[in-house]
Amino acid sequence: MPTSDERPPFDPPLGEEPTPSDEALAWFTRLRSGRLSPEERREFDRWRQNSPGHARAFDEVCELWDDPALKAAALVADERSPFLGSTAPPRRRRLTRMLQAAAVAALVIGLGLQLDLPTRLTADQQTAAGERRTIQLPDRSTVTLNTDSALAVQFNAATRRVRLLKGEAWFQVQPEEGRAFIVESGRLLTRAVGTEFLVREERQGVRVTVVEGMVELAPNGPAWAPLRVEAGRQVSVDAGGPGPVREADLSTATAWLKGRLVVDNVRLGDLVGELRRYHAGAILVVNPSIADIKVSGSYTLADPAGVLTTLTQTLPVRMARLTNRLVILF
Repeated sequence: MPTSDERPPFDPPLGEEPTPSDEALAWFTRLRSGRLSPEERREFDRWRQNSPGHARAFDEVCELWDDPALKAAALVADERSPFLGSTAPPRRRRLTRMLQAAAVAALVIGLGLQLDLPTRLTADQQTAAGERRTIQLPDRSTVTLNTDSALAVQFNAATRRVRLLKGEAWFQVQPEEGRAFIVESGRLLTRAVGTEFLVREERQGVRVTVVEGMVELAPNGPAWAPLRVEAGRQVSVDAGGPGPVREADLSTATAWLKGRLVVDNVRLGDLVGELRRYHAGAILVVNPSIADIKVSGSYTLADPAGVLTTLTQTLPVRMARLTNRLVILF
């Protein structure tokens, strides 16, 4: 077991003792973050000099990270990679997969943020990751776009139409006789008159939450009968049609308008999924056993990585950063 001066910079999965490779990977990620204090750097030097096995494990991690074959294998997820062959020791395969995930993320982060050209060309308004923006429409209605969201405005003499191209938005609609206000999101049309409501794209469809007044939901085509949703209620709509209309927790649903994220007994994996929307980069969970840990609390959205740092202080989870945009949980 390591002494207090030689403790590993992370906890291994429950029931396992940290191997030199585990410790080397943790030190590697911390060193690449550039955030080690002088005392932590001395601690690393003591750890590396403690045994030849530590030095070999750290050199192996560096060689794996810099090997072009590793990154190529990561990009194509090639299980035939020599690093992932059945003859490789289990620890080696696990270490390699963790590094592959990091390599993929590092490459995708820089490219993915520059793509999505159809949205960029179509949108009238768009927000970046972590950004919120309030827009006043020509009829004095307002829209507040959440993080990484986009919309297009199509007003004419007969109809006020807004297309939510991606993300989430809060609408405060000014009543106007004879001219409907319609939000188009995927295959869903949300019609409102003098009301406040939220529309959010989800993995499987769209969720609508009514804060004030009432909205009418209808398919963008003949699929199911229109549905009315009153204040304090919400409904999710997927390709099969609307689900049940449920009571909404409005304080939770609208918390992002105040820069907060409120969760109650949710999976850590789901919380991380939500934080990814606000983080200008990638957050990787490389230890699947931590994803089902339950979390409750109210967190600021201004610093998603800071939220994760807070969680590591109370949960059996460790965090490392390879770059300013890549966070790894294990």
